[in-house]
Amino acid sequence: MKIRAAISETGAKVPVIETVDLEEPRSGEMLVRVVAAGICHTDLHAHARPGPKPIVLGHEGAGVVERIGPDVVDFAEGDHVVLSLSYCGVCPSCRRNAPTYCYDVMPRNLAPCD
Repeated sequence: MKIRAAISETGAKVPVIETVDLEEPRSGEMLVRVVAAGICHTDLHAHARPGPKPIVLGHEGAGVVERIGPDVVDFAEGDHVVLSLSYCGVCPSCRRNAPTYCYDVMPRNLAPCD
């Protein structure tokens, strides 16, 4: 399926909204029709950092579950959801109640484009 996403490319001054292909939900994943979204300072920080590129930016929004992948048990199609930051819950930052500084925040929230 074709979607629009904020893409961070190496050497680009700013992220660019592009059309990209999205796979069907895999195990533990769900497809959310995003109704509202934002790119925050964390995303812009990730854009400016060295690291694997291209990446899809954005981790905050709200929408409706369209499809669920295998093994999704806590959600159903049609559920209204809020999208936010994913964190591990066990690293020193998470244990200090600072999940935005989770040691795994970047790989958990910024998906590399294949």
